[in-house]
Amino acid sequence: MEKQFVVKRKPPYKQPPADLERENQRLYRQNMQAEASRHFGEQTMGEVKLEVVYARAEGRMDAASIIRGIIDSLQGIAYANDRQVVEVHYYEKRGRADEYLVRVSL
Repeated sequence: MEKQFVVKRKPPYKQPPADLERENQRLYRQNMQAEASRHFGEQTMGEVKLEVVYARAEGRMDAASIIRGIIDSLQGIAYANDRQVVEVHYYEKRGRADEYLVRVSL
């Protein structure tokens, strides 16, 4: 089974950039969790594959920090524990505005 959703904001970071205010980081995480909650009825207990496609308007950030922030934010919504994530694909491209697609394969 596969579920996907798009968030029209910057993604949550595991380690946010120094110039990102803590309040913005909390907002990014809450926005992603709210969107994810609309698509997942219950958590899976099996292995999970994750794909992220990030359209970035400007700048550049550490992909590992973005991936980890998304994985952490999905814990308790798409899966019970982030150790269930066994495969990750990440792609970043230029966009007019920050938005990202998250695809979770169960």
